[in-house]
Amino acid sequence: MNSPALTGLLNKWTCPLSVCILSMALSIAPVCVRAQPDGGLPGSFTRQGAGARALGLAGSFAGIADDASAIYWNPAGLSLLIKPELTLNHITLFADTSNDFIGFGLPFNKLSAIGGGYLRQTGGNFQKRATAFDTPATFSITNSMLQFGLASRLPAAYTPDILQGKINIGLSIKNIVQQIDTVNGSGTGADAGLLYRHKKGFSLGIAVQNILPPSVTLVAKPVSFPKVIDIAPAYTRLIGKELKAILAARTNYYAGRFHPGGGSEIWYLNKFAVRAGIEAKGISLGVGAQGPNYRFDYAILLHELAASHIISLSVKFGMTGPERAEEIRRGMRRLDQDEAKRLAHSYYLEGMNSAKEGNLTAAISNLEKSDLLDPSNKQVEGKLEDLKAEFALQLSRQLIESSVILARQQYQQGNILVSLEYWKAVLQVDPANEEAKQAIETIKSRLGTQETEMLARAQRDIIDVQLSQFLTKAQDLRAQGLIVEAAAEVSKALKVDSGHEQSKLLLAELNQTIQEKVDQLSRQAALEDEKKDFKASVAAYQAILQMAPASPGINEKLKTARAAVSVKVKPALKKEAERLYYVAVDQYLKKQYRESSATLSRIFELDPGNEGASKLKAKLEAALK
Repeated sequence: MNSPALTGLLNKWTCPLSVCILSMALSIAPVCVRAQPDGGLPGSFTRQGAGARALGLAGSFAGIADDASAIYWNPAGLSLLIKPELTLNHITLFADTSNDFIGFGLPFNKLSAIGGGYLRQTGGNFQKRATAFDTPATFSITNSMLQFGLASRLPAAYTPDILQGKINIGLSIKNIVQQIDTVNGSGTGADAGLLYRHKKGFSLGIAVQNILPPSVTLVAKPVSFPKVIDIAPAYTRLIGKELKAILAARTNYYAGRFHPGGGSEIWYLNKFAVRAGIEAKGISLGVGAQGPNYRFDYAILLHELAASHIISLSVKFGMTGPERAEEIRRGMRRLDQDEAKRLAHSYYLEGMNSAKEGNLTAAISNLEKSDLLDPSNKQVEGKLEDLKAEFALQLSRQLIESSVILARQQYQQGNILVSLEYWKAVLQVDPANEEAKQAIETIKSRLGTQETEMLARAQRDIIDVQLSQFLTKAQDLRAQGLIVEAAAEVSKALKVDSGHEQSKLLLAELNQTIQEKVDQLSRQAALEDEKKDFKASVAAYQAILQMAPASPGINEKLKTARAAVSVKVKPALKKEAERLYYVAVDQYLKKQYRESSATLSRIFELDPGNEGASKLKAKLEAALK
């Protein structure tokens, strides 16, 4: 609503309806000049304010603007949001008049955000008469403003180093609708804002309301809203570990006058706040309380006519990376199955966020932790494999790109032999690379007979050294009984020289030995299954998969045997194994690998079929190597 004073006057006056409406159109805002200096200006309802926190600071908020009400005070502040946020505000004014505001903000990356707001002011119990002898009839006045805005932080490259801070800019489009009884009108305009935040706590907001002024026609003549410039500095300082103080000021400039104000706010433990402010209209006081995802604020404005009460509630949605990390740290201290699944979900979400940002290393790390905490979740397992494949592809591309650049550079510098080696490295990663093939042919065509022979001898010498190293290591591993590892070394030798006969013969011998052991273990596992000694058959199937991971049907048999073992394990032992599993996971995440391995041994004694422990054992063996 516009004016409590207007309410009283209209109750007393008797006037023709057209004159009455015209007088109200000319008095869109409160007419009590002492209570509100801009009372006679069009659109003054848009300067009533939004949010109990901001109004508790006497409206000195354009230099802070760090919540969803930024769409109202300074649209540039939307880019400070780190979570989706919704804010609700209600102001009780004088004589059946109220003001309500709904705002939201949605950050969609680290630099930009969008937001919206809806402000509505209503008042009733006005009286009208067509003639002095008519019975008075009541009517209401409603003003509303709908806003949509976009904000962005300027990239560091566009921010001068001398500023030592960050600059945010924003723009909002708004639609104004005003209705007096049955007469209504609307207009569209725009606001703009800039918010600079220094590294040491100083900030400065500059907001321009009606940079494109709305024009509203109620009776006959359109009325344009005046431009309002708001300059608002603020300063934030920590006082010890428990207190944070904010000093804020502002001066609005419109109608040829400055309208100053200021306020202060003190937070205790960043949870509870007290506020005070002063401006021409009077004194404001307020309190607030907040948690990770909510904030409640109350303010009272002590004007000359009567006190105005403001109540606000802000709700945020989701968790930030630091909040999720803190939750994980707390949760690791009290792990059980339910808590582990919740933490696994947190790790999964953090991993997905890292993947969206292109940080595949962090994404894979978080999903591996999620997989360990909730080993039965196939969605996590599948996504982890996808990310690993994507990461391997990314590494290959990076290797190819760097090798191509170096190959071109060496060729241009006349080091054609060095360039040739880089092009060969490209072909090892990407055998279908046409540029590498053509470059190799070009270089070979430039080499003379003597150079070609020297190159061939040098390459042969390098290959012979590599073959010797791989085969020597393979023979040592074979002597230790590590047949699978020995076969892996011989396979590396064949990648260096696919036609090396000694390597072929040795790999064939090793594969035969592996197959013999796999056949022996398969017979042993089948026998244990018949005897219903599933604990022994699980161990046999696991040994097979370690030697020959692609052995057909073994995974299914292992799952069946594990299920059979699990049925036989007493509930108390299974519960203890579950508890110890999360202890082992915690030790593994802290890189206490040997302690984790010892815990796993105890788990297998209690529950040999524990699937999660088997996953963790494979990771531990890789880490210990």
